[in-house]
Amino acid sequence: MGVVYAAYDEELERRLAVKLLLPGLRSERHSHGEVRLLREAQALARVSHPNVVQIHEIGSYGTQVFVAMELVDGVPLSAWRRAQPRSLAEIVAMYLQAGRGLVAAHSVGIIHRDFKADNVLVGSDGRARVADFGLARVLSAGPEVTIRARPSGERAIARTEAGMIMGTPAYMSPEQHRSAAVDERSDQFNYCAALYEAIYEVRPFAGRTVDELAAQVAAGLVEPPPEPGMAPPGLHRALLRGLEPDPAARWPSLAALLEQLERFARASDPASERQRRGFTGMLVALVTVIAAGQVYGALVMPTAMTVGLLVAVS
Repeated sequence: MGVVYAAYDEELERRLAVKLLLPGLRSERHSHGEVRLLREAQALARVSHPNVVQIHEIGSYGTQVFVAMELVDGVPLSAWRRAQPRSLAEIVAMYLQAGRGLVAAHSVGIIHRDFKADNVLVGSDGRARVADFGLARVLSAGPEVTIRARPSGERAIARTEAGMIMGTPAYMSPEQHRSAAVDERSDQFNYCAALYEAIYEVRPFAGRTVDELAAQVAAGLVEPPPEPGMAPPGLHRALLRGLEPDPAARWPSLAALLEQLERFARASDPASERQRRGFTGMLVALVTVIAAGQVYGALVMPTAMTVGLLVAVS
């Protein structure tokens, strides 16, 4: 719906990213494209978090609407994943960052509705930032009119469709496919679908068309991993719970899911493992010293008592 330019703010002496609405999408004052751009700016303005792209200004120049935001020197999370081999721990750690950005949005009543790896930017500083809130929804905004037309074709599965169902079909929850009401548990579904794909390099639901895909999602028919054991059973079960067709069966919140992922991250972190082994080694050494002292005491005490008795007798 738009194009993003790198720009320079001469007054504040900083580089920015400026998103402009494509002229063809702005045929009237309240066109669909303009509404989406304004929605993104308003959503971003409500969230202040290191893992969310920061907005600086929204305005217009002549007939051109623009949003000036943080310029991230980096790549989409999808490109980061493909750039080189990534360990399971690295993937989970990066998605944890993105998840914290989503949780921050949820805390102010913002639902992203289109979370996927392409909508997360990984900076050269190693920090993930959730972006592209163009489909974001404010929970307190009341009912929303949506167009129920469905995209068709294989390419549409992995692409956000303007004016169609809200989201990217490959990652959408069942309620999104039905154009039903959504809450943060729908973002949780999107998040788990994206993380599942990042870990197993296969999308959780198959389908050559959007309708086939929607049927698989509604039935909860998750594709099995290409190789068993690619992720610990606990991590796999956590993702499957987030991909439940019934929102009530998912994690009570994305924050609750992140707690489970953080436990895995801590368990698989080399530094934490070294600390754990060091503590265990110290504990073993301490127990050994105590045990040795007890044995030494048992051997020495009788001898000392015997010497004492001999001295007393003499």
